[in-house]
Amino acid sequence: MIPCPAKGCLLEAARAYKNGEDTTRRWSQSGIHGNSQTFDNFKLVRGTKGAFKLAGELASGTADFVWLLIYGGVGNGKTHLCNAIAKESLSRGIEVLMLNSVDMFSQIKVAMNNNTDQELIRRFKEVPLLIIDDWGVEYGTDWQLSVFDEIIDARYWTARATIVTTNKDISGLPKRVSSRFQDKAIARVVFNSAVDYRVK
Repeated sequence: MIPCPAKGCLLEAARAYKNGEDTTRRWSQSGIHGNSQTFDNFKLVRGTKGAFKLAGELASGTADFVWLLIYGGVGNGKTHLCNAIAKESLSRGIEVLMLNSVDMFSQIKVAMNNNTDQELIRRFKEVPLLIIDDWGVEYGTDWQLSVFDEIIDARYWTARATIVTTNKDISGLPKRVSSRFQDKAIARVVFNSAVDYRVK
């Protein structure tokens, strides 16, 4: 793989963050938001401890797994944990791509019009750490299922670090996807049972 030298790319963001530079603009260009969301300011309320622990292990590089599925209701910190993982991973020099599933499919559709969709899908397959937030919000067409399955399958067989959050119960996920995340050799599944604390 040849890292992209373009200004504002993910690799540049990782290097800048490692050197202590201001990465706010670069992060937003790279699809990573919530720069202020860290493990230190995460609201460790009842029901979040399991997800917090596994997210911290994966972000610090001490985990014995590379895949993580966090599922549960809305507003209970799943996105916050994703941002915290992204930020800590970047600080360790790991290239990260974080986006929600709606944005992912929108980007692919735009790329299809430019005949660059295969290049983009390959990017999703090969980035060292892929974080897909809110999978299932606008999900379900045959095309989306096939593309998502293609990306997940490729990352599974190459054991590339992958994090997915969803509001769906795990029993409602496609069997092919849920079985990948239940492979204890590389993955962990955790239920975030906390209630929506944004409304409080």
